Amino acid sequence: MNRNVIFSLSLIIGLILQVTLFSFFTPWGIKPDIILVLIIVIAILEGPKTGLIFGVIGGLLQDVFLGDFISVNTIIKAPFAYITGYLEGHFYKGNFLLAPFITFIASNIYYILTIVLSEELIFSVNYWETFINVMFPSSIYNSILSLIIYLIFYQLFNYGEDYYGR
Repeated sequence: MNRNVIFSLSLIIGLILQVTLFSFFTPWGIKPDIILVLIIVIAILEGPKTGLIFGVIGGLLQDVFLGDFISVNTIIKAPFAYITGYLEGHFYKGNFLLAPFITFIASNIYYILTIVLSEELIFSVNYWETFINVMFPSSIYNSILSLIIYLIFYQLFNYGEDYYGR
């Protein structure tokens, strides 16, 4: 099966899991952003163009099914995927700690931008409390998920062998 088809299906499955299973299974009240994690992993493995395409698709899926038509998710996730995709050619893909590290940083920036770009949140949020209780734990949760997803995609598509030209 084509990689892009599998990535598209993984975004749809990720959205379904995010609104069903991970809405009920919330350790310490923390919910992951599976779409953000998938977009970052895809961008790291495939590069900026594919990352941008799946950033737009993932952001639109999340906006359409969880909120407004085009909202904060599409506006933030598409550029994130594009920027993250630039790392694809600069790091060794076999470094499995790369995805969790980038996901942790991107998740924190994503949550900050979500608050700043949301009119109803910008003036009503205690930033320090939100960082300690929501952003930081969610970023760790996203990082753990990104390691799992990265390992699955890495093994599924044999990136190690493609990297060395075998």
